[in-house]
Amino acid sequence: MQNLDRARHESIERVSVHYLTPDLFFNEFQRHNKPVILTEAFNDSVPVDVDKLMSLVGNMEVPVRAYGPERFTTPKAEWKSYCDIRKMTVSEYCGLLRDGTAKRDSLYMAMIDMGKTSFRSVVGPGIDLIAEKTGLRRQLPNDVNVWVGPGGHVEPLHYDGQDGTLSQFRGTKRVSLFPPSIQEGLYPFEMSHGGLTPNFSQVYIDQPDFEKFPRLRAALAERQRVDLAEGETLYMPVGWWHEIEALGNDYICSVNRFWKVDPIWRYNQAPQAAYLYAMSHLFRFKHRIKRVFGK
Repeated sequence: MQNLDRARHESIERVSVHYLTPDLFFNEFQRHNKPVILTEAFNDSVPVDVDKLMSLVGNMEVPVRAYGPERFTTPKAEWKSYCDIRKMTVSEYCGLLRDGTAKRDSLYMAMIDMGKTSFRSVVGPGIDLIAEKTGLRRQLPNDVNVWVGPGGHVEPLHYDGQDGTLSQFRGTKRVSLFPPSIQEGLYPFEMSHGGLTPNFSQVYIDQPDFEKFPRLRAALAERQRVDLAEGETLYMPVGWWHEIEALGNDYICSVNRFWKVDPIWRYNQAPQAAYLYAMSHLFRFKHRIKRVFGK
């Protein structure tokens, strides 16, 4: 198979999206729950800077995650919630990026749905090309979500209940990946924990406490790291643990999308993700019923 625009010493392959077919992608990557980096889907769309973002969706009011300057030096078990939320327009947030406030206070414009905005016209062709070449099917009602934040920000170690892709539109992100099979060594939170859900890890992988988390040492030996550059897309199969750091001192812009776990038997490779997926659907169903019947 033709691929790899970079050396093969990296543990995660880089494959041009133009060399793929749905059958090839399924047999080489999807069926084996194997991450891969897809290239050349967004050559005409990068970079996306704040001026372009503001011109497209500047007046859109969005929820911004406010972690605070001390959050990531505090043990995760002490977190009372994942983050606080502030409402502001995209333009207001971009102003905080430019003047350094977003970095100082750890403010992140995260997972903002862009499916019905003009921003979608910029990233959409590449997303649609990936869907065509891989056979991945969109997980409704999700379309595309934008992530914008300061360099140095880290999204803590967690896994998702669906297949996912992360596409880089400005700057570079370093992604640390761990297979679902080593979950116990990453110490997921118990269901009863009030702050973080069981798809989040209690550990800081770059500041490991082996006395408190002794199985972490073996888990770290399974860590795979990749620097995701502008125009590249990382396919993260269901259940793969990932921690994502925005590199550099400037800001980053990324887009993610969730995809159906096809075929459903692939959940056998990540049973904890099947439980998470079922619980999230039950939660949405209960809220839908509450809206309809007012109970």
